[in-house]
Amino acid sequence: MVDAVASQHQLHKILLAWDYFDLWNRCDSGGGVYETLRPMPTTFSSVKEYQSVLEPLLLEECCAQIMRGVEEGEVMTPHPAVVSSHEYRDEFLIVRLVLQAGVTDSYTDNDLVLICKENPEAENINTRLHALGFCEAHEGPQMLRVKFFLNPSAASGGAAGSQRAKAMSMGLSSPSSCWWLLRLGNISTITREWTALQHAHLVPFMDILLTGRPRAAPASKHLDIPPGMRAVMERECNPSQMSALQAGLDGTPVVLIQGPPGTGKTRTILNLLSVIMHSAHKGSVALMSAAQQQQQAAEAAVAGGAQALCGVAALLPADPAGRSSLLAAQCPWLGGRLRAGGDTGNPRDAVTPYDPIPPGAG
Repeated sequence: MVDAVASQHQLHKILLAWDYFDLWNRCDSGGGVYETLRPMPTTFSSVKEYQSVLEPLLLEECCAQIMRGVEEGEVMTPHPAVVSSHEYRDEFLIVRLVLQAGVTDSYTDNDLVLICKENPEAENINTRLHALGFCEAHEGPQMLRVKFFLNPSAASGGAAGSQRAKAMSMGLSSPSSCWWLLRLGNISTITREWTALQHAHLVPFMDILLTGRPRAAPASKHLDIPPGMRAVMERECNPSQMSALQAGLDGTPVVLIQGPPGTGKTRTILNLLSVIMHSAHKGSVALMSAAQQQQQAAEAAVAGGAQALCGVAALLPADPAGRSSLLAAQCPWLGGRLRAGGDTGNPRDAVTPYDPIPPGAG
């Protein structure tokens, strides 16, 4: 069972215990969160070893994102903030901060923020009074709910870190106390990756990741592309994309689709999903052909004066062009867009000269 909340709390306890300015100095001198990192092995003996190798790498990636945002000017200007109220929940200090009108729009849920007693952009500031926080939610037009982890025994930096945690806990628990708040970046992606890593034991193909050896897929997992769909896909895709589609249907637990920008990776994945939605297990295509023959016989009987078709069969267009139009209406992503004739605002959905449109989609 996936316990995302517990995994997120675990991650927050690690990140929010960091000493931001100490970490900045270490990164500035070529270091990072850890003194050394384990080399990436080609195989793993267990899920536990897999996690022990990947967790530090993920935390280093998070640190690099924060520092890179500061270096590239993606971090905003600090904003004055005033403590409105506080409460304790699951070892965390939850603080409600009031900001100036219009400022809270610059912050989003899952943002990692830095709170300081002095303006962090000023020179020679007292770095002792600072902490990292996690933006949980907006509460009204001028209020943010921010989570802090200020456990003295868990704070990084030894005795100095412990004293900093105590001082910050006392300061942020003081109503109407004034602070400076700075957005460092959003950690939604890191959080998802961390949660997935903590539940690696639930991955059905974990044995492949540990051993690096593929396993044969059972024949029952193989899927066929129905004839009508195959004709559409062969018209839509180039040979390498068709090869990727087939690889995704042969039951292989892990399929890696890679290529330079503009080669159609996203479109190939969308096409693969479309095929899966309309595919059939191996051997069932013959049954589908038999069903089509029965339908044709029924249509011939109607032409001879028999009772009209009812149910789903009556709703399907009889001519191939009509069926193609129905397919295009149900699967507009085959034409490189999410809705026929519309602009979604996402350039990935735009029809390009390389995106042939199925008949009837225009």
